[in-house]
Amino acid sequence: MIAEAGILFDLFEPFGNTQGTSHLRKIRRPRIWQYLLFLMLLPLFTDCSKVFAADNQITLVTLKSQENPEGIFLNLVYTEAFKRLGMTFNYEQYPSKRASMMSDLGKADGELSRIYSYNETHPNVIRVEEPHWQSGFLAVATDPFIKLDGWASLAKTAYKVTYKRGIKGCENNLPNVVRPENLERVETNAQGLKKLLSGWTDLFIASEIDIVSDLQSDEFRHSGLQIVGVMEKFTSHAFLHKKHKELAPKLAAVLKRMKQEGLVEGYWNAAQLMTYSKNKQDWMDDED
Repeated sequence: MIAEAGILFDLFEPFGNTQGTSHLRKIRRPRIWQYLLFLMLLPLFTDCSKVFAADNQITLVTLKSQENPEGIFLNLVYTEAFKRLGMTFNYEQYPSKRASMMSDLGKADGELSRIYSYNETHPNVIRVEEPHWQSGFLAVATDPFIKLDGWASLAKTAYKVTYKRGIKGCENNLPNVVRPENLERVETNAQGLKKLLSGWTDLFIASEIDIVSDLQSDEFRHSGLQIVGVMEKFTSHAFLHKKHKELAPKLAAVLKRMKQEGLVEGYWNAAQLMTYSKNKQDWMDDED
């Protein structure tokens, strides 16, 4: 940068090394303008990839609470990832729609965890290509004879279906296969599971990462609730506002390196996250 500044001053030095007090007025005036011009042109000579957010702070928003296993995991992963990039990571929780609005408008630096295709409907954000986890949408019921495989398997059925507000995969797919009068939203997974147990709904559909932890909790572990279908598999990613497009590939590379080091798996275990695929045998053992 010092060398670049010298080049700029050399380019705009019309008076050379003029000597003598009679030339002081002439020397000062162009040097003031040189300085101003240098400030104007400075961004062109700056490595913009090193300037991602004000004061090296970056704030990502999400619906997920930091107190839940998935929030604990995400906070651990991205705190370390941004630290390696010389940045301080701020985790902030907001309702899903507000989080989307903030990231779309650039009022937040991005969103912490959304499905792969999220930016198809939110073009102002850029996907970080390396996912932090693989997950899916699972259907839960009290009736073990219900068997589902994919969203299309709900078509032409009369099931009453409930899902959690703000879950984009459910919001985008369920209205296409479930009649409006049979579709209901709730605010939390616990509400949806309790509706199942009370007989007010036939199915509750939720993200795998969220629902498996809930089903293994003390409140629901012996409730008789069962996973009766996998609706979709997907990967979850961080998304950055387009003003940080230079950061996205750098962050992806760091995440990949952390996985290779075994650090991401360590955070997964520390947060006590579970998935259906890794714990399916446990479910079968519980039912025996």
